Amino acid sequence: MKKVIDARKMDCPKPVLLTKKALEAGGFSQLEILVDNKAARDNVISFLEKKESPASRIIDNDGDFTIYLDNVKPLPGNPQTDIEQLHPLSGKTVFISSESIGDGSEELGKKLMKAFTFSLNELQVKPQCLLFMNAGVKLCIEKADTLANLKKLAEYGTEILVCGTCLDYFGISNKLAVGKISNMYDIATHLLTDKGVIKI
Repeated sequence: MKKVIDARKMDCPKPVLLTKKALEAGGFSQLEILVDNKAARDNVISFLEKKESPASRIIDNDGDFTIYLDNVKPLPGNPQTDIEQLHPLSGKTVFISSESIGDGSEELGKKLMKAFTFSLNELQVKPQCLLFMNAGVKLCIEKADTLANLKKLAEYGTEILVCGTCLDYFGISNKLAVGKISNMYDIATHLLTDKGVIKI
């Protein structure tokens, strides 16, 4: 039986995640993964190699790639069950002070931030807490590209604290759509006492 994953026109990390979920679910002996850029191709190939299920062959059709995997061996475990069994407090605290990730292109940085918040939901271990300050608070307001991802994390139990002074500064306090308004004392307490803090 063959399964086809059409991951064309999908942003990172969706092609890899679709491949991962398909392999975990199983029920087929051949897999074809369609992607439309080299980065997605390389990411999927790298993922398959890490899982000791290397691609059988890759076909390049003018920039569209088909990755073939024969004699598929399902990955162990049910990801949804694993997620439900893990408590979000087993993760770390993430400090976010910008709308984007990295320097160079602001547009690219915002795209990366959206992909990052999406990826947090796909990890088995969720963050314990997300701290938003400065322009990072704009990720938590109405119509933000990251809003759906952050709401999903909140539903899992991740605590989301948003700097009230920052919201006031940007004049967007009335637009807060996820998390709770916090203060420098609470945020500083998390930064100094949580078991692991990562700054994005």
